[in-house]
Amino acid sequence: MKPVLCSFVLVAVVCCLVQSAPTESSVNVKNSDLKVVDQSNNHDPEEFNWSYELSDGREVRQNAFWNTKPDGTRYLEVNGLYSYVGPDGVKYTVSYFADETGYHPTVIVGDQPLYPEGPQDIDPKVLASLLG
Repeated sequence: MKPVLCSFVLVAVVCCLVQSAPTESSVNVKNSDLKVVDQSNNHDPEEFNWSYELSDGREVRQNAFWNTKPDGTRYLEVNGLYSYVGPDGVKYTVSYFADETGYHPTVIVGDQPLYPEGPQDIDPKVLASLLG
């Protein structure tokens, strides 16, 4: 059961990342010009950490580890973020954690958290792309 849960969480997170990534038309840098600025990978049976940053400002970080409830039940806890710089020059970020209670995102525009209060002046299409 644990490998199934782990696989499900990883697939869900990757789907969110792929779905929320800006398209080539929304980025001034062509994909062929992109460079990996920084990356790290640390995989272990009990936890993992990985991250990368691209030359156009996109960044992804994630770590996961097994946690244990008082009754002895183990569950996977995942923390991370993904971000990109929009055509308006503003950095859009989704910071999140997922555990036995579900997925908990925080949307950040620039340095201003917007969720759960909701956006004041953000295009609804941008917000929808961030949340998947």
